[in-house]
Amino acid sequence: MKNKLFIFYVFIFLCFPMAFAQQATTVIEPDLKYGRPSKEELALTAYVPDTTATAVYLFHKGKSGFTYDDGFRLFTEHWVRIKILKPQGVSHADVTIPYYAPSDRDKEKDGILNLDGCSYNLENGKMTKTRLKQELVSNERVNTYYKVLKFSLPAVKVGTVIEYHYKVVSDYSVHIENWMMQEELPVVYNQYEITIPHVFVYNVEFRGRQYIDVLEEKSSMQAKQHTTSGVARVAHDFSISARKLTFTSRNLPAIRQDESFCWCPEDYKIQVSFDLQGTNYPGEDYKPYSQNWEDVDKQLTREESKSFGANLLWRNPYIEEIRELSRSGNLDFNKKVIGTFQLLKQKFSWNGEYKLYSENLDKVLKTGTGSNADLNFIFIGMLKSFGIKAYPVVMSRRSAGMLPVSFPSLQKLNTFVVAIYDEVKGKYVYLDGSMDIPALNVLPVELSVTKARILSADIPENKKWVNLQEIPTNQIFMKISANAQGSQITGRRTTILKGHDALGYRKEYQTKDSLVNKQELVKEKLAISNLKRTEMEDDFATIQEDFDFILEAEKSEDHIYINPMLFPQLTKNPFIQSERILPVEFPYLYRLNLSCALTLPEGYEVEEIPHSQVVKTEDGKLQCKYMIQRNGNNVIVNYSFSLNSSVMPSEYYSQLQEIWNKAIEMNQALIVLKKL
Repeated sequence: MKNKLFIFYVFIFLCFPMAFAQQATTVIEPDLKYGRPSKEELALTAYVPDTTATAVYLFHKGKSGFTYDDGFRLFTEHWVRIKILKPQGVSHADVTIPYYAPSDRDKEKDGILNLDGCSYNLENGKMTKTRLKQELVSNERVNTYYKVLKFSLPAVKVGTVIEYHYKVVSDYSVHIENWMMQEELPVVYNQYEITIPHVFVYNVEFRGRQYIDVLEEKSSMQAKQHTTSGVARVAHDFSISARKLTFTSRNLPAIRQDESFCWCPEDYKIQVSFDLQGTNYPGEDYKPYSQNWEDVDKQLTREESKSFGANLLWRNPYIEEIRELSRSGNLDFNKKVIGTFQLLKQKFSWNGEYKLYSENLDKVLKTGTGSNADLNFIFIGMLKSFGIKAYPVVMSRRSAGMLPVSFPSLQKLNTFVVAIYDEVKGKYVYLDGSMDIPALNVLPVELSVTKARILSADIPENKKWVNLQEIPTNQIFMKISANAQGSQITGRRTTILKGHDALGYRKEYQTKDSLVNKQELVKEKLAISNLKRTEMEDDFATIQEDFDFILEAEKSEDHIYINPMLFPQLTKNPFIQSERILPVEFPYLYRLNLSCALTLPEGYEVEEIPHSQVVKTEDGKLQCKYMIQRNGNNVIVNYSFSLNSSVMPSEYYSQLQEIWNKAIEMNQALIVLKKL
C-alpha cells in the first residue's frame, strides 16, 4: 500500500492583491456558543471597519466529516449568526439553501436535516427570543437536479441578531464543497473544521492563505460494517484513522456579489477548496482519481464512461441528410461545418442548460431539445459522417469559476465546446450547440474562457490547452466621409463589424421596429437613409452596414460647434467607484477604429480645434488614440480604442478610470467655427 499524505497547495491569486489588512484590535468579540448572543452583540449599532455595512456576520462556523455504515456519507453542519444594522440588511433573514436532489431516485443526493433558527431583540434592556416556525420553511424544486430550502426568520428589524443552524448529508461522499471564509457581508469570525479519513487523499487549495490560520491534528472516526451470518445480520464496529483540519479567519471585509465587470465573484473570496486525488483503502493499492490532466482525459474519453466517452462513439442517424448536403455543391471546409451546424439546429433546440455529460441521447433525439453537451455530442457525430475531425474542449464556464492552477480536477469541469479541425489550414475552429448562429470561433461569452482543454490523443500535451478568448477577432471599423454646409452635415458612413460585435449587431437589428426595416430612421438631429446591410454567406462573424446621413450640428448666432468624429463611441465612464478590490474582467478583447474625413463649411474660420493625444496603461493592454489633421477646410480624424487583455488587476483601476475619462473627452471634443 502506498502512503499518501495530503498535499497543501498555497494559492496566492496574483491578480488579486488584497486591499485590506487585519484590524489591529477586534471591534467586537462575539460569543461563539450558538444560541447565546451577548448583550454587546445585541446593542451593536454599527460595524466600525465598514460603516456602510447593512449587516455583519458575527460568526459562521462549519463542521464537515464522514460517517461509515456499509459505505461512506459526508455531512456538513453550519452555524450562522448575523447582526442586522440597517433596513436593507433585513433581507438577510430570508435564507435560500440550494442542494443536490435529482428527481431520479436511483442517483446520489443531498438532504438537509436539523434546521432551526431564532431571532433575538433587545427590548427594554431585556433579550427577547423568537423561534423559526415551520410554516416559514419551504422546499422548492429548481430543476431536475436541484432543490432549494427557503426559510424566513421572524421578528427581524434593525438591531436584531439572527441565528440559524442546519446539516447537509450527502450520498456523494467524495465531493467536498468549497468553504468560503469571506462573504457578501463583513465577517467578524469564520471557522471551518473538517475530519477526513486517510482512505481519501485530497489536494487542499487556499485563496488568500495569509488570512487563514490552519491547525492540523490526528483524529479518528467510528465505522460500522454489517455481515450476514446464517439468518442473522451482524454489525462490526471499528475505527478509521483520520486527519482533522481547522481553518480560522477573523475580521474580513465584504466581497460584493453585484460587482460590475466580474465573471464570478466567488473566485476572489478567501476560501478553502478540496479536490479528490485518489483513494487509499486498507488492503488495496493506492488508486489515483486524477494525478495529472492526462488521467482526467482518459477518465472522460474511455468507452466505459457512459455519459461522456461512449457518446463520442455515437452513430449519426442523419447520414442521408449529410449526403444530401454534400451533393449540394463543391463545399469547402467552412461551408461543410456551417451546413452541418445548421442541420443540427434544424433538428434540435438548446434547452438553456450548460452541461458536461449527456445521460440519454436517445431521449434527446425524441424530444428534439437538450443541453449544450447533448447537442455537441450529436454535432461531433454528424461532423465525423462528413469526414471532419472534431473533439470536445472541456472547461469550467465563466460564472462557475476558474479551474484550479495547481492540480488537475475532473470535479471542476462543467461543460465543453467543439473544436473542429481544418486540415487544409492546419488549425481549429470552435462552435457550441447553445449558439443560434454558426459564427465560427465566436463562442458565447459564458464559454469564452482563458483555460480550456482539447480532448484528443492526436494532439501533443503542449497544445491541448487553449485560450478561447484569443480565438475571435472582435473589431469595428468605421469610415465616414462628410461635408458641412452651414450647420448641416451630409455624408456616408460604412461600418464593418467582426466577432462578438457583429453578433451583437445582428441581434439588435433583428429586434428593431418597422422604421429600420424600411431603411428609415430619425433620431434627435440625425436622419438616416439608404441603409444597407451586407452579410457574408460563409462568415456569420462579419457584417457590413452602409448608410447616408444628415446631421445637424449645434450652433449659436455666429458660431457652429462640430464634433469631428460625427459618431462618438464613448459617452459614459462605467468605473465610478472610488476604489476597487476585485480585478476588472471585460467580456472580450476588442478594437475599434474610426476614420472621418470632414469638409468644413465656407464662410467660417476655425476658432478652436481639438489636439491629438494618446492615453494607455503602463503595459499598453488598454490604449486610446485620437489623431486629428487639418488642411484648410479639410479635417481628418483617426480614432482607435483597443483592449488587449480581458483581465485587469485591481491596481490598474485608477489607470482605467483616467483612460476612460480621457477617451470620453476625445469623443466629446469640438471644432468651434466662427462666422466671418
